[in-house]
Amino acid sequence: MFHKEFIRNSLVALRPIALTSAAERARWTKSRWASGTRRYGIALACVAAAHYSSLLLQHLFPYPFLFLFFAGVMASAWFGGTAPGLFAVLLSTLAVDYYFVPPFHSFAVNATDTAYFVAFVLCALAASWVSSSKRQSEEALREARDHLEARVAERTAELQKTITELQENERQRERLENEKSALSGQLEARKHVERAKGILQREMKISEEEAYRALQKQSQQMRKSMKEIAESVILNDELKRGSQ
Repeated sequence: MFHKEFIRNSLVALRPIALTSAAERARWTKSRWASGTRRYGIALACVAAAHYSSLLLQHLFPYPFLFLFFAGVMASAWFGGTAPGLFAVLLSTLAVDYYFVPPFHSFAVNATDTAYFVAFVLCALAASWVSSSKRQSEEALREARDHLEARVAERTAELQKTITELQENERQRERLENEKSALSGQLEARKHVERAKGILQREMKISEEEAYRALQKQSQQMRKSMKEIAESVILNDELKRGSQ
């Protein structure tokens, strides 16, 4: 009973994952089908345009004017890829055989036109291969460039982050140095004040609190810092001792 309940709960938990995977596969299949339809549609449109244009221009030339088919094949291979390019070669071959190579409106080929027809097929294959290879090379170069740009952007971001961290560390160091200097100044002033208080206590026979109040009062009257007042007291005491 426990095992059945466990299996049922597991299936219920895995059902959303299975549905998600199925939906993703369906979307991928639909996208791939749409892309393939578009690429082969481009090949069909290019060959159809070349076919009708060649029919319109045929009466101007004594021999079949087939150069537009090469353009259609190259465009199909460029925009669609290798398989649509070969599909365009097949369609062009059928169209040329049926409409432009005697006997007309037949897929048979006269012996005298076989070399001409074979040359057309080979040229169409070559055009498709050249166009497809050129497109693949350009796509590879573009991917390499995009990858390089992404790497440069990534390295630039890392460098900018490092510079920001260094600047922040420098600001913290300067702040610490300023705090250290301020603390050193406060400690030095406190030493002078303590020494001055001791001198006043000895000379005036007063308590420590009274000596501090005397220094503070003189500082307010003279508008000087406690450190400066303390230094003057210490200097006067040293001069007295030196004169004695």
